[in-house]
Amino acid sequence: MTPGGRPPLAEVIELPEELDRKWFNRGYHGTLHHDVRAMFTKELGMGGRGPRLPPPHPPSESARRFFELIGEAPVMAEGRRAVDAGDHRWAAQILHILVFAQPDNQAARDLQADAYEQMDHQAEGPQWRGVFRTAAKELREGVQPATFATASPDTALAMPTDILFDHAAVHLVGDRAAQADLRIGFSFTDIDETWTMRVARGVLNARHGASSDTHLTVTGPKAALVDVLLNPASAAPLAGAGKLRLDGDATVLPARAELIGTFDPDFGIVTP
Repeated sequence: MTPGGRPPLAEVIELPEELDRKWFNRGYHGTLHHDVRAMFTKELGMGGRGPRLPPPHPPSESARRFFELIGEAPVMAEGRRAVDAGDHRWAAQILHILVFAQPDNQAARDLQADAYEQMDHQAEGPQWRGVFRTAAKELREGVQPATFATASPDTALAMPTDILFDHAAVHLVGDRAAQADLRIGFSFTDIDETWTMRVARGVLNARHGASSDTHLTVTGPKAALVDVLLNPASAAPLAGAGKLRLDGDATVLPARAELIGTFDPDFGIVTP
C-alpha cells in the first residue's frame, strides 16, 4: 500500500507522504495514476516505451495465442493462487487470457470477477472503483443493454448549435459517406441562426452562416430541425404538418439517412 492506504495501481510515481495526505492530492476526482499516464502519453506518445513494444494484437487474438501457448489448466491454477495470495492485479491480468480466449468459460469469468471486486474494495478513486465493479458485474451477468439515453431529446435540444452538429457527426458511417457530397442549409427561426452542413469524404462538417451552393435549405424552429438532423426521415411529415419548410432538393435527406448508423454509447457506431 502507498502512504495514506492507496493501493499501488501503478508504480509510476508516488507522492511524498506529506503531500499524499493532503485532501486535494487524493484520488477523489482524477487519480495520480491517470494524471501521470496522461502526461506520459502526451509528451512521449504511444511509442514512448520503445520499439520493443509494437502495437499489440487485439485482446481476443492475443488471448488465443497465449491460450494455445500456456493452456487452460495452468492459467486457472495461477489465477486461483494469485487470488488466494491477495495478488488481485496479477489474477485479473492472467485470467484475462481465458476470459477472452474462452468467453463462455464461466469459472474463469467468476474468478476474475472475484479479483476485480477485491480491487474495488481497495481502491480510493471512484473512477477505479466504478471500472472494477462494472467489470465484475459484466463478468458474472454479461453485458446488459443500457437503460438510459445519453442524448435524450431534451438533451439534444439544449445543446449549443455547434455541439448539436458534432453530435450528428458521430452518427455518420464513414465508409458509407466516403463518396457522398451533400450540402444542406439549416435556418433556425427561433434562435436566429443559420448554418451550412456538408457531408463529404466520409465526414460531416458545419459552418455558421448561409451558403449559395446548398442542395436544400431546411427552415424552422430548433426543435423541428433537431428532429431532421438526427432523423432525416422526419422531415417530410414535419413539413407536411407545417412545422418546417423545405426549399430545394428534398431527396438529399433520404440520401443522408442512408449514411447514418445506430450509435451505441458502449460500442460506438453499429451499422445494420
